[in-house]
Amino acid sequence: MNLLKKINYEKIVGYIEQLVNIPSPTGYTAEIRDFLVEFARNHQINYKVTKKGAVIFSFGPANPGTVFAAHIDTLGGMVSSVSEKRVKITPMGGFPALYIIGERCTVHSRSGKVYAGTFLPDDPAVHVNSKLKDMKPDFDNCSIRMDIEIKDEKKMTDLINVGDFVSFDAGFRTVGGFVNSRHLDDKASAGIFLHLSTLIKDLEKHLDQRVSFFFNITEETGQGLAGMPENDDLIVVDMGVVGSEPAGSEKCVSICAKDSSGPYNYDLTNDLVEIAKKFEIDYKIDVFPYYGSDGSALLRSCSDSRVALIGQGVDASHGYERTHVSGLHATASLVMAYIFKDKMPV
Repeated sequence: MNLLKKINYEKIVGYIEQLVNIPSPTGYTAEIRDFLVEFARNHQINYKVTKKGAVIFSFGPANPGTVFAAHIDTLGGMVSSVSEKRVKITPMGGFPALYIIGERCTVHSRSGKVYAGTFLPDDPAVHVNSKLKDMKPDFDNCSIRMDIEIKDEKKMTDLINVGDFVSFDAGFRTVGGFVNSRHLDDKASAGIFLHLSTLIKDLEKHLDQRVSFFFNITEETGQGLAGMPENDDLIVVDMGVVGSEPAGSEKCVSICAKDSSGPYNYDLTNDLVEIAKKFEIDYKIDVFPYYGSDGSALLRSCSDSRVALIGQGVDASHGYERTHVSGLHATASLVMAYIFKDKMPV
């Protein structure tokens, strides 16, 4: 049986559902770090936790090879002010306020307690505020309505404080072959890594170079990878952009030739294109004009590593995102085919 036929999109979708429901806005990623560590232990995968808290799965011999990087941090928020009725937030990453109006969320206090709420305009009743229809939503005129009953002379500030993290509900669902959820950027790719890890673990004897899956935790704020193995190539697996200008779709893997940080490595990108052709993987070469990745940060660091970028097409980035099982399968297939190339085990 060809190895690519062992890729199971249903298992990938199952891992994605688990991941998107673990709160992990940038800066608040301990819970998802612990989930990945437990996964590695359960599947006897070699792993490392970096000082910052990223998780790296490693396969094969120690000599330099390829790092595949996905990020498990998401967009979110942080409490910026607290009143008796509302909680104001500052966004974590590139969240337009428009995309989270009406969204249920959770405030994670530094005491370890969590509190539910909903992100709404400051005066949200249509029967009271006649200006709602003309309102331009932003973080100055919207806030969280907390579902907290204050008792015994307590104040909201006894429970919630400036600096507490805020996560937004994923709203995961599948419809036909579509996967709808917040945080598919980039937990869709992380779900692919988890599934492929279970396959590669049994095939390490076929590897002649190190292969690593790097689950990064600081992508959404542009901090990039820290602790990457030296002298390895980097293939970033992040969402492919779907929209009026880009060429890609939710049903294929995008191979990005250039984003806002400049072109990706010509030879490494060509290798990915040729492998996609060889194994008949549905792909598009694309340009993402308003996009940056962990690869962008590595390029700015003047690293000598070659860098490329691929990913399943994702619609409505930073909102209620959507991809398709065909795009997930194509992306997983390209990663697996690249790893084994001409040594594809059967």
